Amino acid sequence: MNTAEQILQHLKAAGKTVAAAESITAGHVQSMLASVSGSSAIFKGGITAYQRAVKVDLLGVDDELARRTDCVDEEIARQMALGALRLFNADYALATCGYAETETGAPFAYYAVAQAPDRILTSARIELSGSRIDAQKEAAHAALTALLHLLR
Repeated sequence: MNTAEQILQHLKAAGKTVAAAESITAGHVQSMLASVSGSSAIFKGGITAYQRAVKVDLLGVDDELARRTDCVDEEIARQMALGALRLFNADYALATCGYAETETGAPFAYYAVAQAPDRILTSARIELSGSRIDAQKEAAHAALTALLHLLR
């Protein structure tokens, strides 16, 4: 059983739901969750918020912080996760932001996991490797794994 299947099994047993707010992962978290049969009962939906204005307007990310950090910061991920909780009225939310490729160093990402109504359960920075798509998939898997560990 893969990570997404295990997450949805735990959430189904608990009668809970999940949502996602993604930037660096470009929908990979949502795709992984939605690929599981029966996920529509647990996965409420997600948003891929690439642009700063979308993060600010739809997820409630602090505009000044977003400008200062180019929307790549652990606190940005945390605010995105809280925004997804509200936007989708979910019990849990995952969020990701980062750089899938950089000109001067290795790609990296931040993820956050939140629980309703407004509690951050965990957040972290992770170093990524490989191509742009490999980095996106790696960041998505890290966020999902973090949620799974919290649910166990």
